[in-house]
Amino acid sequence: MHGPLPRAHVRSLVALLALSAAIGCGNDKPKDGPTAAPTTTSAAPPEATPPPKPKTMPALIVDSLGPYIGQIRIDMKNEKWPEKLTEAVKDLPINGQPVTLIAEKRARTPEVAAVVAELGKAGAPKVLIKTDGRDDVPKELTVTPPDKVTNPPGCSVSVMVLKDLSTAVWPFKGGMGKRQRKGFAGPDLSNTAESIKKDLAACDSNMAFFSGDDTVSWEMTYNLAGTLMTSDEKKKIDTLVLPGEAPVAGRAITLKK
Repeated sequence: MHGPLPRAHVRSLVALLALSAAIGCGNDKPKDGPTAAPTTTSAAPPEATPPPKPKTMPALIVDSLGPYIGQIRIDMKNEKWPEKLTEAVKDLPINGQPVTLIAEKRARTPEVAAVVAELGKAGAPKVLIKTDGRDDVPKELTVTPPDKVTNPPGCSVSVMVLKDLSTAVWPFKGGMGKRQRKGFAGPDLSNTAESIKKDLAACDSNMAFFSGDDTVSWEMTYNLAGTLMTSDEKKKIDTLVLPGEAPVAGRAITLKK
């Protein structure tokens, strides 16, 4: 039989068992520490899908808020409106045919003029403008975009509603014209018509031009154009032109292509 263990061996064995117990009782879970955030890739927002190109001519409207080309509203207060208007018009199925434009009375004259000019650049030879004007003028007028006009006779009658709602009648090449003060409710179209008739009779031209100051509502500009056409008693005007930019009354009109 073995004798009792020496006292020194007993102390060594107890120490070894205590160390083993301490290691065995440790926390199996890893110590908490800073962890890296999960790597995620944020998805880019989907690009806006442009409206499909129309296969048939959509509604073309200019109202008090500006041009509305099919499903596209053109913000004329945006400095890039010319590019946006060009982009909206270029996809229209014009195919070299006349197009119809509805211009509401409260539309602004320069905005109607801009749309007509852009339609011409896109291939429209004529633009039929429908407006609910005065009872004594037509409800629609066929106008020619300025880029479709070449070599107008210098005596061609030009008319315009000025900022103070007076009217001016003068030849296309510039020179002495006639000015009529405004009436009680707007331009004096009755007396203006008399001036137009005299100038039409004195000029052998099938062209005529009309416009309005940038501050003038389309209704007044349209009524003057309607007065011009009803004053053409011999019906010789077959090219009624709305310049892209308002001219200066009495000066030669420049048609930008």
